[in-house]
Amino acid sequence: MPTDATLSVITISYRDLAGLTRTLESVAEQTYAPLEHIVIDGGSGPSVEQLLERANPSYWQSEPDAGRYDAMNQGIDRATGDVVWLMHSGDCFASRDSAAIGMAALGAAGAVRDRWGYGRVRIVGDPRRDGLEWGYSPFEMRPFALGIRPIPHQAALFGMDLVRDLGHYDVGFGLAADHLYMLEAAQREQPVVIDAVLCDFDAGGAGSVRPQREHFADIRRSLNVTGYHPWGRRGLTTVASRIVEYTARSKHTARTVLSRRTHGGDR
Repeated sequence: MPTDATLSVITISYRDLAGLTRTLESVAEQTYAPLEHIVIDGGSGPSVEQLLERANPSYWQSEPDAGRYDAMNQGIDRATGDVVWLMHSGDCFASRDSAAIGMAALGAAGAVRDRWGYGRVRIVGDPRRDGLEWGYSPFEMRPFALGIRPIPHQAALFGMDLVRDLGHYDVGFGLAADHLYMLEAAQREQPVVIDAVLCDFDAGGAGSVRPQREHFADIRRSLNVTGYHPWGRRGLTTVASRIVEYTARSKHTARTVLSRRTHGGDR
């Protein structure tokens, strides 16, 4: 890996003073250099502006935007580094060396600007799952595309040449635009799987708590948008996806019933 490869960490935020504070501190503690930190805040008010003035990241703005993916696109457009890492407000690197570990792994696989990769996350902010690790190895295209083995976006980093080739996140796609983005990336370049916990993932966000029905509907939309059909035909892939969805929802229902009985909530 070139010793002068710059990492651009991009943080989006909106009305999350405490979460943004944690993320700013985490990025500032990273041992990797050179690193730039870009913060795109959606206009959260004076308290956040004062925080950003004190923290003094490489670039920041606090003004209305068109939502999370518009903010992410704005951050990417501002980035000057060789590698982009999107670390949202509330998410933090797992250790002071996490950025260095990710960059070293990406560099060992070849030119960093052409590559992308991901590691694991440690779940926080959800009492039922606190401390659990999420991430899958090895990477397998079919289970990933079907939503069986999703990639934790906060633990993913993308070379800038690949980012420019992919273009912007689809602001009209909804909460699964990050899955669509990574599916398009995987069709161009096999990801590097990094054997490390790279970040603490705040599981309280909207994308983490929405119904499974919506999640799998978006998975099928992403397959149609990219034209990737693991079974060769759209109809067969749709059937397979619905089977996966039914199985996942059945397991979720069973876990919910068991939890209620265990904690006395099922009378």
